[in-house]
Amino acid sequence: MATETNDLVAEITQLPVQPGAAMRVLWMLEDPRTSAADLGRLIESDPALSTQVIRLANTAFYGLSGKVASAWRAVTVLGLATVRALATTAAFDLFSEKGRSVPDDFWPHSVTTAAAASAVARRVGMQANDAFSAGLLHDLGTALMFRRAPRRYDAVLERMQADETVTLITAEHAEFGITHAEVGAAALSVMKFPGELTAAIASHHQPPATVESPLSRIVLAADAIACAIEPTTETNVPVAEALVAVGLPADAEASLLDEVRDDRDNLAGFLTVAG
Repeated sequence: MATETNDLVAEITQLPVQPGAAMRVLWMLEDPRTSAADLGRLIESDPALSTQVIRLANTAFYGLSGKVASAWRAVTVLGLATVRALATTAAFDLFSEKGRSVPDDFWPHSVTTAAAASAVARRVGMQANDAFSAGLLHDLGTALMFRRAPRRYDAVLERMQADETVTLITAEHAEFGITHAEVGAAALSVMKFPGELTAAIASHHQPPATVESPLSRIVLAADAIACAIEPTTETNVPVAEALVAVGLPADAEASLLDEVRDDRDNLAGFLTVAG
């Protein structure tokens, strides 16, 4: 089983042989001398990626609805962490409109989690942009597992439907020998993401008390908030428990849920393209 699991992870996280603009963007982001104009020119060479970047920058979430017309301007609005997250999803072809490229609730849940991560980060004095990108990527492993073996992933969902006590993590491990959190972390490690972000993805279904880094606790809390806001195949700990772990009072739950609902609605322009 271990050999099969290792082979599966290696296959799922394998990058394209012919690197497109998204991969070149990721490489460019490794160079501290890279400017927004440099990134913008490269992003604009890929119409699909350019559309995603500009559409996200033009959502009401950023307060510039309809004012961002170029990729380089979008880069300055979004920040490098979010651009890197978008380039990663594009590199793995998760924006594809051919067939079922991702599970049905993947983008709505990912965007809501990103909004929640940003909201929690602001309240605890962390970088909201970094938290947003971590939230956007937290279920990358789900999409990669689904793309590699859609029928087996459907079996995971059927296992949960047949027994309400079975969680997504348990069902994934039974079917694949590994979970989407572990696959996502492995993929981001291949992409040379910072260790703290990779760890946050890996640990977002662990008990909050066992999670140490601030970003990891933020992503876990954000996922719990997103699960509380709208139905999804994913479940997490109660929101109040996750908030206490991140250093916020449990009674902050109601106001946070309202804030994230508003932010999610303000990001709807991105969902209409990526969903």
